[in-house]
Amino acid sequence: MTTETMTAAALADRAAETIRSLNYATLPDASGLVFPGDAYSIVGNLSTLAMRLPQALHQVRAFIDRQHENGELYSDQGPDDLTARIASFRGTTGDAVRVAEALYAALDEAHIALSPIGARGHGLDDEEEEPCGEGMCQCCCIGTLHPCGCDCPHDDDCDCDACDARDQY
Repeated sequence: MTTETMTAAALADRAAETIRSLNYATLPDASGLVFPGDAYSIVGNLSTLAMRLPQALHQVRAFIDRQHENGELYSDQGPDDLTARIASFRGTTGDAVRVAEALYAALDEAHIALSPIGARGHGLDDEEEEPCGEGMCQCCCIGTLHPCGCDCPHDDDCDCDACDARDQY
């Protein structure tokens, strides 16, 4: 089913069900989180979702306001109840917009905080594999890459096998 053929209510239902599925996928025994980058992507996408909520809420409120102004609404509790419920709806959607904006700001900061974080042991920028802080250094004596821990180009502290063999002569 495409978004063009779905009602707004059906799309909101789909969004809610998608978040429910996300909640299951991020359980400790689920496979939804493997690397810190997964958390980074999830938080970034949730930030985007929160950023978009105020627009949807404003548009729903505008729809109800138009319906009310045109006299197209009623409450089965009576006309006074309708007025009170419209006022309550307007106030609480305003609150929800402010909370969504705060949620967006917090999630955006969380997303930024996660951006430089990676997992050790997967061959990616691990400190143990890059002791010199510049990654794989190229030793000038043999022209190969190795984690030497020196300030390349080659110096006397290089401990690669080729340099050890050369230093024996």
